Amino acid sequence: MRIRSVTAGFVLVVAALCGASASAGAQDDPWIPRNVVPPGEYLVIAPPQGPIPTTFSGTPLQNCRVYAFEDRVSVDLVCAGHRFAGRQAPHGPNESYLTFGASPLGLALTPQATTGYWMGSVTIANTSTPVYPAGFWIRPLPL
Repeated sequence: MRIRSVTAGFVLVVAALCGASASAGAQDDPWIPRNVVPPGEYLVIAPPQGPIPTTFSGTPLQNCRVYAFEDRVSVDLVCAGHRFAGRQAPHGPNESYLTFGASPLGLALTPQATTGYWMGSVTIANTSTPVYPAGFWIRPLPL
């Protein structure tokens, strides 16, 4: 009985160590940035509705496009034919702030489990303080 419990304990320790190293490796993977929007073109969409519809669905930014450039700093927001040049700044391990010129408003973005999708909200520039109650998602184009 003692050998069986020692063996079971050893197996649990090995499994825990293997799981911890695998998750740490995924978080530290430099090819999957979690605090910088990767270069590309993104479409602003309404977030998917859950089982309980919210009062605040949709966003004035819906169908706008966000362009992230190769330097991983420059971004553009294009809405209704108007282009707003901006910058992105990583914040923490999984959030990026987008600011546009002298505007007091910006965007706070966090990556989603769905590859390439980011969840965002309109915020006071360079903060996570929301100024509009409805959030949005950005998804990579083309899809």
